[in-house]
Amino acid sequence: MAREPATQQIAVLWLTTLQRALGRASHDVKDALNGALVNIEVIRGRAGKPDAPAASIAPFAEAAGQQLDRLTILIDAVLALGRVEREPADVVVTLRRVATICGASASFADAQVTVEVGDLESAATAVPGDAVRLALAAPLLDLVMGEGRTERASPVRCSVRAGDGTTVVTLEAEGRRAAMPVWAEQAVRAAGVRWVMNERGGEASRMNDLSLEFPRA
Repeated sequence: MAREPATQQIAVLWLTTLQRALGRASHDVKDALNGALVNIEVIRGRAGKPDAPAASIAPFAEAAGQQLDRLTILIDAVLALGRVEREPADVVVTLRRVATICGASASFADAQVTVEVGDLESAATAVPGDAVRLALAAPLLDLVMGEGRTERASPVRCSVRAGDGTTVVTLEAEGRRAAMPVWAEQAVRAAGVRWVMNERGGEASRMNDLSLEFPRA
């Protein structure tokens, strides 16, 4: 059965956004994989020596383990976002996956991403899965990027709380403006997502956060 035009538009926009995010995350995947392989080769070389003390191997084993843990998290997020979303979609689960790939980059200037979740009975939403992904990833990708910076951009904080019949996700970063990209506005709004931009600060340092509202299932 052919999908409705609105659903097709969401799918196309999400695929484009996912490709953009994966293009950035691929650097982190390669770095983690290469780092783990280098450390494993060192371990293999030292372990082959009869008189090699365990203390000379331990730091490399620890480093390889950390890099493999990072790689596992990234690959899990990529695979999950590449599959069809189960309905009803869970806003918190989707946010964690989106934050993982949006925050992955080899660029030192890009912002780190944190996710904080308040008390929620449920984060299931009536919004279709691809629309949830698009609504979260489109503004978050723009917010984490730090082109032209010589120092790391301020961390991006993603906080989740219960609203009035909704799950509310707020995106904020010190010194920057969070916004839904114009090209995604119509499709995301048609899918049932609403948002509010809360402006604050003086003329010299005006900024805002973006609060996305997902109706509960």
